[in-house]
Amino acid sequence: MEINSVTFSQAIEGFKNYLIEKNRSSNTIKSYVQDLHFLESWLSDIHSNPIMVHAITKTDIKDFEREIKLDSSLSPATINRRLVAIKKWADFLVESKFSPVNLSDEITIKKVQKQNTIRWLTRQEVGRLLHAIELTKHSNFQKGLLHETLVILLVNLGLRIDEACSLTKSSVSFRNGIINVIGKGDKHRVVPLTEKTKAHIQMWLEKREKDSDYILISSKSNRLSARAAQHILKKYSNQLGKEITPHSLRHTYCKQLANSGVGLQSIAELAGHSSMDTTRIYVTPSIKELQTALKKTEF
Repeated sequence: MEINSVTFSQAIEGFKNYLIEKNRSSNTIKSYVQDLHFLESWLSDIHSNPIMVHAITKTDIKDFEREIKLDSSLSPATINRRLVAIKKWADFLVESKFSPVNLSDEITIKKVQKQNTIRWLTRQEVGRLLHAIELTKHSNFQKGLLHETLVILLVNLGLRIDEACSLTKSSVSFRNGIINVIGKGDKHRVVPLTEKTKAHIQMWLEKREKDSDYILISSKSNRLSARAAQHILKKYSNQLGKEITPHSLRHTYCKQLANSGVGLQSIAELAGHSSMDTTRIYVTPSIKELQTALKKTEF
């Protein structure tokens, strides 16, 4: 395809396929594509339809950057996400020879003072969740045991939702007490199994009603989907009046390690973090923790 014949829509579709090949998560791809459609809508006011990639200039991108940075309705995180999407897309255009220049060269990511707003659960809140699941087991043992196993994998092993749903029997070594996890970007890590978690997984494998290579299965499928897992947690969120997500359970795992004195490097390796900055969040006081501390000192 010649440079002069590539439309904005074609470039987005090509970028989407490129991200799939790079094994980027479905949520990341969806987010990038949405942000690029936002740029496309903005460009449609100054370019003819269809928008041709070769007609877009660095000045266009700089004007877009300036406008969204002045938009008070957008949070710094949203602004940065949109700019990162454009940067990644512009890199792709150059690499694919769809553009002779990198349109994002002059973009600067908005500097934001980081405050720890990540949500994790307290031990009491996890206890309430497990108690609610226990009640589910009383009415439907198989369903409740599946829900319990899902939560155990997330909160006791710190797995991402895709990692938990992709876990197979061959990934687990009960003899060595470890789980082999394939994480983001096909990165491999080893997560140790405690005796309690190991015993729970073994019980689930023995008591579930059908066999499958995958650890997590449902009554309808030989593999629990990430969407179904999120739906399960959403049900308990509504029931308990507390937002519970796969990510908040993973955050809880990391926070509990940090509270127990485990070092940053070890937490990063266990959780599969690519940047130590991500891990550092768990040893930084949260807004809630700061508020609690302030209540004790205020006059």
